[in-house]
Amino acid sequence: MNKYKIMIVDDDPNICEIVQAYCEKEGFISSYSYNGTEALKLLASFKPDLIVLDVLLANESGIDWCRNARAYTNATIVFLSSREEDEVKISALSYGGDDYVTKPFSPGVLMAKIKAHLRRVSTGRGEQLLELPGLTLDFYAQSVNMGSEPIFLSKKEFGLLSYMAQNVNRAISVDALFQLIWGTESLEDTRTVAVHISNLRKKIEADPANPERIITIRGAGYMLVARSSLRART
Repeated sequence: MNKYKIMIVDDDPNICEIVQAYCEKEGFISSYSYNGTEALKLLASFKPDLIVLDVLLANESGIDWCRNARAYTNATIVFLSSREEDEVKISALSYGGDDYVTKPFSPGVLMAKIKAHLRRVSTGRGEQLLELPGLTLDFYAQSVNMGSEPIFLSKKEFGLLSYMAQNVNRAISVDALFQLIWGTESLEDTRTVAVHISNLRKKIEADPANPERIITIRGAGYMLVARSSLRART
């Protein structure tokens, strides 16, 4: 079985070495970088399955780095940060993060979260495509195309979209989406679903402020609408 690859981006060498040691103990392949510029180069060559990313890099915001990296990868991104403010957490998740762990952190808890994310990446993969009007999901490659244009989604975004696509034209509750994608062990709350739905709309809707693909059903949740009038975004 192929080993998962974990990339660590933190300007604190001690953090990098601690996380790498725990990753190797779990049998993962790992590599790290101390700054954003080198981390982008490492991203291209290493092709990680999951990234552990500091919110505060030496000369750059980790959130900005995450937003830029989303043009090149849909790897799960777990933020590490000493910042506990809600607005920082919301910003980190809004710009492509999948999870948020505050410092000081327990390496054991961090590894449990990493393994939980990787389980969800591997669960339910099949060599199949699901084609909707203007939208194609590849469950094996965990990728999405709108027409011929690839759309880069985070693991959480892909999980939400794929579940709704398999239940197309059916309202799904926020609680159901949260339990499916984040799991019962998650320390997040259900408001996280709204953040990721908003990010999805920015990527697949012609007008995210007036969505036609992912619509809100008041009192019921969200629905992915599939009808022939919908076309790939240009």
